[in-house]
Order: sequence, then C-alpha cells, then structure tokens
Amino acid sequence: INPEDEHSKDDNGEKHGEEKYEGDNSTTGSSKLMIKKIAPAKKIPFVPHAYQLSLDRKTIRRNERLNKFHEWLKVQTLAGFVTRQETVSMIPPVVLGAQPDNAVLDMCAAPGSKTSQLLEIVSMPTEESDKEPRGCVVANDSDPKRAYMLVHQLKRIQSPVVFITSCDAQFFPLLKNKENPHEGEGLFDRVLCDVPCSGDGTTRKNGSIWKHWNQHGALSLHPLQLSIALNGARLTKVGGYICYSTCSMNPVENESVVAEMLRTTDGSLELVDKRPDMPGLLARPGWKSWKVLKDDRSRRELKNKRKKNNAKMQQRKKEWEAKEQQQKKDKEEEDSSKRTDEKNEDMDVTKNDGDEAAMAKDHEQDDGNDEPKREERKDYGPPPSWDEETLRTRAEALGFTEFKSFDDVPEELRGRVRPSLFPPSEEEATKMGLEKCLRCLPHDMDTGGFFVALFRKVKPLSAKARKHALDLAQENRPPAPAGKNKNQDTEGNDEPDLKKVRTETATSEEAETIAASSTNEDATLGETGESESNIDSDVLGNITNAEDDAMDTNANDQEEATTLSDKVVKGKDLLRGRGQSRGDLGNEDFVPVDKDTWAPLADFYGLSESFPREQFMARANGEAKVLYFIGKPVKNLIDRGIQERLTVINSGLKAFQRAKQAGCEVRYRVTQEAAHFTSQYMTKRKITAKLDDFENCMAPGGISFDKFSDNFAAAMKELCVGSFIVNCEGFEEDVFHKMTLVMWRCRGDAVNCLVAKVEMDGMRSKIRALKKDSEEKKA
Repeated sequence: INPEDEHSKDDNGEKHGEEKYEGDNSTTGSSKLMIKKIAPAKKIPFVPHAYQLSLDRKTIRRNERLNKFHEWLKVQTLAGFVTRQETVSMIPPVVLGAQPDNAVLDMCAAPGSKTSQLLEIVSMPTEESDKEPRGCVVANDSDPKRAYMLVHQLKRIQSPVVFITSCDAQFFPLLKNKENPHEGEGLFDRVLCDVPCSGDGTTRKNGSIWKHWNQHGALSLHPLQLSIALNGARLTKVGGYICYSTCSMNPVENESVVAEMLRTTDGSLELVDKRPDMPGLLARPGWKSWKVLKDDRSRRELKNKRKKNNAKMQQRKKEWEAKEQQQKKDKEEEDSSKRTDEKNEDMDVTKNDGDEAAMAKDHEQDDGNDEPKREERKDYGPPPSWDEETLRTRAEALGFTEFKSFDDVPEELRGRVRPSLFPPSEEEATKMGLEKCLRCLPHDMDTGGFFVALFRKVKPLSAKARKHALDLAQENRPPAPAGKNKNQDTEGNDEPDLKKVRTETATSEEAETIAASSTNEDATLGETGESESNIDSDVLGNITNAEDDAMDTNANDQEEATTLSDKVVKGKDLLRGRGQSRGDLGNEDFVPVDKDTWAPLADFYGLSESFPREQFMARANGEAKVLYFIGKPVKNLIDRGIQERLTVINSGLKAFQRAKQAGCEVRYRVTQEAAHFTSQYMTKRKITAKLDDFENCMAPGGISFDKFSDNFAAAMKELCVGSFIVNCEGFEEDVFHKMTLVMWRCRGDAVNCLVAKVEMDGMRSKIRALKKDSEEKKA
C-alpha cells in the first residue's frame, strides 16, 4: 500500500511490507498495480486498551482498499469509542496513573487526546452503586481557540465532570477552600504538564521542523516550561503526582527543567521511575550531563532564510525566471528579423556584454543577500567519527558556541542562557536520580520522540520555592497588546495574554487546521517570544534559612498579596465569529437555575425528590436556553470560586433545552447529552424497551407506532406531546454504558428520535456488539 513503509515481521515471523505487482505493462503500456501486505494492528502492552497501526493516516485516507476501514474508524472516533493519537503521546497519562476518584488538572490540554485518556479514567464508577463519577478533569489552555478544540474532542465522551478553562498555565490559581481556609496546599491529586516545546521529537513525520530547527526556541521556552511545571507542583496535593512531558529530545527543555525543579523545591518533590509498572516500554534513561549550546545566528537571519526559502517565495522565483526567459527569447526573435548581419554581430556583442554585466551584478546581489556560508553546508550526513572533538568541530562549523558553565556566558546573553540550563554536578545528579526520566526514541518502538518525568510531592513547597515560581511566571508574562493597558481588567488586576505566539493571530479556520495538524497531539511552539531579562534565578539561593523561616511564617499573607496567582488571571478575550456567539461556548459563568423553572419540569417529567437541582446550571447570558448537568466535583470547584479567577469555556452536559413546539406543556425538552444521567431521576415519560424496539427507535423521520411491539407502542400512546426517554432493557440503572435515547412524541401516532446521526451510528455499534455477545453466549 505504501512503498515507503519499512518491512516488518509479525509475531509468527511472517514478513509484511513485501511489494508485489499485478499485471504486465509491457504490451499495454499501463502502469503496474502494486500490492503490499501490511502488518496487522498490534497491542501496545504498556497502554491499556491501545493498539498501534502499521499505516500512516494519509494512506488510510487515500487508499481505496481501506475505505471501509476508514469509514468505520471515523464512526468509532466521532462516537467516542476510539481516540487516535501518537503512540508515545499516550504515555504521559499512563505514567501519571490517575484513579477514578482523582481530581486531575491538565495544564496545557489542547487539542485534547491526553485529556480524553484522563477523562475516560475519572468518568468510570468507583463503586457499582455510583450514579455519577467521583473524579473530575480540569482541562486548561491559554488559547481560547485551542480550547474550542478541547470542547469538540471531549464532548465525544459525554462526561459531566470535565471543566474547560482558558488561562496561561503559569498563572493557574491556587483555589482556597472557603469553608476551610487552613486546608493543606494543593487542590489536585494529579497534574499533567505537557508543556509547549520545540517539537524536535516529531521530526520523523514533520520533516520541516528539522529543516528549520535552531537552538533559540529551546532557550526561550526553557523558562516558560519551568514556570508551568513549578506552578503545577504548587497546585498538587501532598502525596499527589506531577507528570512533566515534551515532544522534544533537547535536554535544555527536559532534564534541565527537571533538575531545576528538584533544586528549587529542595526535597518537596522526588522523581519516580515507572518502568517496572509498564512492561514492554522501551525508554532510555534520563541524562545526567549535557552540553549547553548557543546558536550564533540571530533570529532575524533565521527568519529571513525561512522567508526566502518558503514555498511561496520559491514559486514566485520560478515564475519570475520563466517570464524573464520568455521575454529574452521574444526579444531575440524580434531583433533577428529586423537587423542586418553586421548589426546583428554588433548587437550580439553589446547584448552579451550587457548580459555578463547583469549576471555579474545579480551574482553580487545574491552574494550580499545570502546567509552565512555555514547555512549553505550540504554535508549534514553522519560525521566521519562520533568522538567528542569531531562533534565539537561540526557544531562550531554550523555556528554553535558551547558554554561549559554559567561563568562563561557573556553578560549580554545571560538573560537567554540561564544558570538553570546547565547540568548538575555529578553528586547532585546522583541524588536527583535523573536516570528515572523516560526518553522514548523514535527507532526504539517505531514511534515519535518523547520525554516524560514523574514527580511525587512528598511535602508542601517552601515559601522560597513558591516565590521563585511566581517570580518566574511574572518574568515570562507575555507582553500586553499594543494600545492596551496591562492592568485593564475590570477589577484592576493583570490579565495575561496568550503564551502560544504561533496561534495568537490565527483565525477560527486556522485553529481547525492546527487541530488537524497536531497528529502527535502535542502543543508545540515554532517561534516564540524570548525574555531578555537579566534576572538570575540563583539570586533566590542567597536567602538565608532565617529568612526562609520568616517567609514560611508569613506565607499565606504573601500569597494573598500576590497579584499573579490570587486575583483574576483570565486568558485572552474569546473570539466571536463576525459578531456572533459560539453557542454554549463563551466566557459567561455558570449560575444556578431560576427556581421558577423547576416547578413545571418536575411535574411534567416526574422529577424525584433526590433530583440534584443544585447540579443543574445555566450560563449567565440572560434567559437560560440550556440547562447543564454539572458533576459534583466540578460543582465543588465552582463553589470554591474558580469562575472568578479565570475564563470558563465549557463544562457539564446539556440536560434540558428550550424548545418551542405546539402542543407541548413545558418549554424545555430532554437532550441526548445528559439523558443517561437525567433519566435516573425521572418517574414519568420514561419507557424501557427491548433491544429490537430500542433499535427501531433510530429509524429516520417520523416512526409510526406499528413499527414497534404492542406493549412498547401502547406505552408511547399514553404520552402527551413532548420529549421522553427510552432505556434499553437491562441498562435502566446503568449510567456508564449510555444505552439511552431521547424521543419526541408527535401529535399523531408517531415518534421522532432526537439523536444526532453520529450518536446513532455509535449506538448501532453498541447494539451489534450486544447481539454478537448474546449469540456467543447461546452457542
């Protein structure tokens, strides 16, 4: 199928990827049809319920023989049964080890595949008697456009315990318990810091990253990555875990961040090795030493080179050269028909002289605009030797300077080349246990490159560590847009802007492109702003123990006085498409539903006394069109005041939606999203159907009563006009398998199914599985 795929063998030793050809084109001249046998999907031993395909996504989309498989894959993905992502991208959630009753924070969540893994775990019941999940996932991203991708990704799972926010991760607030202000540090049991990175671990599939790779991005991202990770540690409960990950292989973005975290927290964090719990995982140990390099090429030089060599400029160059060639040819033909032989000879001499002069001038101009010769080197293959001296010579030829220690860094570069970049001493590295980090290399498991480190929080952070985290966050604060006051918040507080420069100016269409291109589901950053601050993080090391003790004594007072974490830290304003709202997405808070709304609904649907009205909320944008069902853990976050501290994108499931239908006694109908949770509190307008009747409910258009069994049809005839719920027999009290449909009783003897086609396709898949299981049991 794909001639570029490498040969592989399955468990039986049979070779796959072998190319065969059908037909002979010697007489017909037609091209051969290439047949290629491919390896089947293989189970990934270290990721539960995961499989790795031997095909790339382009082949799956374009090869006609895979059309049925591609259509099946799309249905399963949209229904929430399958999530497609890079194999190594599945590792951080597994390493984090979330449990169903955990509160989990994903600090840089978009586009959301890792968040999906975490949400699937916390959405599972802790006990059989549970009527809703006990855990929750807070999915945060600094860019609202990318947060919209999260909504689309996570809605497939239909869980009421996800809370999507938009805030710069380094400013995510530490929420205090209003009822217990002396509660211990941290709010979350698990925190995932899948930070923005240079993405050089994805070069196997994204060749353009390697083409434009430079050290500037890693040096600029290092303080941001460290700031996010330290804030993640601050937000974690004692005894909880923090997972730090990147899709980069650069130690500046990996081990140097881990080492500085351990150094700054001074015993509050410890590294955990997850290899024993993940059989089959091939991961190299973390590095204990590395080189710190500085690219001598300026950002302007690199940017000009990229602009000069991009596809658009190359196409313009070809068009210009073709036009010049045609004009030259036309000119020669016109002149040759008019001039005499003698004039031709004179003109040819003049023309040739002119062409040579023009060529010499162009050559001089090209030389003046070219990048330094080191950028034109073509010997990028393996070096003749891998010894250190040869590699150092190669690096110097390519324009890199090595700094052996921070003392060697010139004063003007110390804002970029920081002390935290340099490796620890041998004794310090042994104490830290950096070898416990996971380095996943592409050629070890036929994947992309990834770095993962897991920390356990063993005690609260010291005041010095918290101060360092806040100072670093403030230092990496994105600049305010031109013409906007940095303190323009309505309450006089700072309002951070986005950290992802690459998506700051993207339109909604471009945002969708970003989601489609994130095949490894990792937030990467190509060009980033960089801090030129000369603040030395080692200055904090000069604080004496006495001062540290004093800071610990007044820690609460200092944090209350900090404007970066304990006041409004909303992200960038949400975009509106041509002045219109994005429906249920926005920055409106969730508020309690008006009490007068419930009386007619309780009577019409027979809502029981145990119905949790406080968990049904609306958006604060006028009259409530949609009532959302919010899980208890998320409701607790709302009660803690999380909406006052950052921008809310979306949460919960649509439970009731306002509908204007003639003949209906109430203004709200039940919606499919939360039907499996709402039905357990309904005593009216709820019918149980056998599997055949349940399947017939999904027929298109108006469905006549004679399509159903007599008992089921009789139960529907007793209903007046309006929405009602149908539960599949055997799943009446099971909210986690979601065998529930929302129907509409029409004025005649007919009903409609109020379920989207995508959800119907997913429901049919479940029914086929149930029928197959039943047949196997009978056999």
